[in-house]
Amino acid sequence: MKQSLYNINPDRNVAWNNLPPLPIEAALYRDIDILEALIAAKSELGKLQGRAIAIPNPAILVNTIILQEAKSSAEIENIFTTEDELYKAFGENKNEETEKGSVKEVLHYREAIWKGLDHINQSNKIDFEYLVKMYQTVKKANDGIRPPQSNIYIKQGGTGPNAGKVVYTPPQGNDIVLQLIDNLLEFIENDQNYKIDPLIKMAIAHFQFEAIHPFRDGNGRVGRVLNIHILTHKNQLDMPILFLSKYILETKDLYYSYLAGVSQRGDWKNWLLYMLKAVEITAKMAYQKLNEILELKKSITDILIQSKDFARPEALSDMIFMQPYSKVKHFTDAKMYAENTARKYLEILEKKPYNILQKKRISGNDYFVNIDLVRILGE
Repeated sequence: MKQSLYNINPDRNVAWNNLPPLPIEAALYRDIDILEALIAAKSELGKLQGRAIAIPNPAILVNTIILQEAKSSAEIENIFTTEDELYKAFGENKNEETEKGSVKEVLHYREAIWKGLDHINQSNKIDFEYLVKMYQTVKKANDGIRPPQSNIYIKQGGTGPNAGKVVYTPPQGNDIVLQLIDNLLEFIENDQNYKIDPLIKMAIAHFQFEAIHPFRDGNGRVGRVLNIHILTHKNQLDMPILFLSKYILETKDLYYSYLAGVSQRGDWKNWLLYMLKAVEITAKMAYQKLNEILELKKSITDILIQSKDFARPEALSDMIFMQPYSKVKHFTDAKMYAENTARKYLEILEKKPYNILQKKRISGNDYFVNIDLVRILGE
């Protein structure tokens, strides 16, 4: 019965120019199963938010957590990079254009998360300028909304019998796309007219953005950045520390199946349940990860203080958690230690009785890897 409340896309080979504007009918999300899933998701998100608030220095953890979100988001698009490549590039802090393609894509995503947060904090809204900025940052492009002549078709990937088959055709025509984007942004921003829980709103907005597919490329990554920013903008999280992309990556077939379920059958319920479960599981995972990292950091800091071998032990601990792949230059650039002192400390931490770091030679440079931190982040 509820399917009749939503006008579907009957022919996936034809542009969905009749994509229904938002909001969707309340009956499509006012459902007991959805309500129960929402309660579970909000409970886990609240725990994560409470734990994150208690972190004395969030900068120590946020950058590395965002990097893992960026890595997972890129992998959804079949863009892969190794931990060594990723953390080396992060630690170098140099021009991203000097890095290889897959690493650049991940670093661009991380940059978009920070740029988007800054834009929202300054303007206090998610607007058209924000969307274009996210696309241009993710893709390092200088254009904007795809022009009418850009006929976009979403095709089945892989090498199976249906590879290359059209699975969805987004709206075409500049006026149509712009009108749909204006409607989407109004839906996100106007909490007076659209009094919907922020998690439900995020899930609806994510589908709508992907259905509009406003840019030539990078829509998946921009849509996942938008998820994070809606949650922070709506005061569900203070910091972007939710690994939604990791859950989507691990359930990618379901993700695409439920997206198609909305457009082809009007099945909003399974899509909303999927997204709420993503928030619930991801928040629980992030909470556990934060606890493990904070416990590890306290343990290492205590060891460094008690050893009496190190000057400024707390600062030393902070650095090896901000830079999972540390090198001497990080400490000299921060004016923490002289070069010889920094090298001596890192080499001491590599050996017994500490065994906190592992020395790696990468591209002719010595890096000292915080072994347990990298393990926790990668789990």
